[in-house]
Amino acid sequence: METCASYKNMITDEIDYVESMMNKAPDIDKKLYFFSAIPGTLSRIFNFEYDSELVFMQVILQHTHAAFMQRLQAVKSGDGTVPLLEEQIEQLILNIKALSEKIKANENFEDILKKFVILTYSTTGNGYYLLRKGLLKIKE
Repeated sequence: METCASYKNMITDEIDYVESMMNKAPDIDKKLYFFSAIPGTLSRIFNFEYDSELVFMQVILQHTHAAFMQRLQAVKSGDGTVPLLEEQIEQLILNIKALSEKIKANENFEDILKKFVILTYSTTGNGYYLLRKGLLKIKE
């Protein structure tokens, strides 16, 4: 990532804060509310210092948030066919932590973004089916 150190620190500080708040939040709604801060922060930063890797990260995290919110709204409206599982939320938080660690270590984080994509897919009908079947793995 080509972003300067001060912006990287802002990103990791925000991710660490979000992780902390998600761990404390009593329900999925609040956890996802806090998660939404990460793609927002990335958007603001790449408006000042463009980095294609930040755009890549932001798009994946924004899509992850949208997929989780869509699934949560479906469940709340009575569609319990594809639930949101506690293991999905736990993995979301673990992925956030791993992303922060990779950024702090100045390491490539594409492997973590891939985990977000797979986790996002697990919120879909087919993804949930594959998760229950044991073919789609969201944990290491």
